[in-house]
Amino acid sequence: MKMDAAILLVEDHEATRAELSRSLHRFGYRVLRASGAQEALERLRQDPVDLVLSDYRMAPMDGLALLRAVRRTLEVPFILYSAGADADAVFAAGREGAVRFLQYPFRLEDQLLPTLADSIARSLSPEPETRRGADRLLGSSTAIRRVRISIRRLARTSTTVLIQGETGTGKELVARALHEESGREPFLTASVPELAGGTLESELFGHERGAFTGAIASHRGLFESANGGTLFLDEIGDAPPGTQVKLLRALEVGEVRPVGSPTSRKVDVRVIAATNRDLAGCVRRGAFREDLFYRLRGALIHLPPLRERAEDIESIARALLEEIACAARVPLPRLDPAFLRALDRCLWKGNVRELRSVLEHVVLWRDGDGALELNHLMEALIAMNPELRPGDQLLAQQFLDAYRRNGWNQEAARRELGLSRSAWRSRFARLGMEAVRRRRR
Repeated sequence: MKMDAAILLVEDHEATRAELSRSLHRFGYRVLRASGAQEALERLRQDPVDLVLSDYRMAPMDGLALLRAVRRTLEVPFILYSAGADADAVFAAGREGAVRFLQYPFRLEDQLLPTLADSIARSLSPEPETRRGADRLLGSSTAIRRVRISIRRLARTSTTVLIQGETGTGKELVARALHEESGREPFLTASVPELAGGTLESELFGHERGAFTGAIASHRGLFESANGGTLFLDEIGDAPPGTQVKLLRALEVGEVRPVGSPTSRKVDVRVIAATNRDLAGCVRRGAFREDLFYRLRGALIHLPPLRERAEDIESIARALLEEIACAARVPLPRLDPAFLRALDRCLWKGNVRELRSVLEHVVLWRDGDGALELNHLMEALIAMNPELRPGDQLLAQQFLDAYRRNGWNQEAARRELGLSRSAWRSRFARLGMEAVRRRRR
């Protein structure tokens, strides 16, 4: 721990403020106290601190609003605490940059003090080195090794690349890896579905002043802005027919014509496109131009779903946890073997994106700093199951408690709950717990 580390304690309840202050003093911290958010902001303008520890439930400005105000001007570790905080508050705090959200009352020596020491130490340490290029893709499976080889082989060429894969497999990650090994600059992205409502052509190719209602000034499109670099077109299968024609010309002759302009402009842009659709099937149905399809897939990279490379899950999960813990400024959690085995058994329909979301939920919601265990994963899968009906959360907790009490033995848990095998299986699946029930091999 940093000697004489200064902590700003923000607590509107006088007795709690005094008790916490005495405890922190006893363990060697220098404590500055504030009775509310406004007083805290005034103290921060006058005195540098190493960490802010704040109550969440305060009025008129709560702890989350204080966190946002502090983060606008200071990069200081920020810990929130509250009794009975809901999931929305915890997630909002994490996304706003809170180090941790502790449930109050907390155990001082087991929970608060280790979190304080680790958070201050992390704030004084350099950020871990970020992986770049093909090294961004983790795993040792044959499928992912082929993707890394393809990236390194194609990076220095000007060939248009089409990346195909399910949602959440990391298509933009591959595009960035290709760009980082290409030596080109800059890297710009366009999400075709987000722009397809009428602004797509203007965003891609630019427009002249007066070209359409609302065009009060000329606008430089992404193709011109990416000149000399890389343009990533995400979900290219959603491009409307008129835009497909213009894209084909841009790729074939290296020219773009802004909307409303009589002349074309030369551009040197390496295009990388991605889709989760079967573009060949779209071509057969007449929903996508055949000539553009072949022009886009100068080279094709197929990203396999996570369920087809289960041997990569552990290394990906460990890397994601390192990123999540670093961003949340919490200690990197240890992983229980049962937790890792369960990760391998999950179907991960949302692929790496779903895995990251579940791990983020686990890190934000776990109580204490022990290892991540099977029950943490099960609780996260239940909490994030979009198909749960009203009242299912209580049922899920009953199932989970019985499952845990019986050492994760399904038959024993089923008998304790007095359910038939068919009733257990159907409810188990409905609650989202079926995903870790058995191996898929």
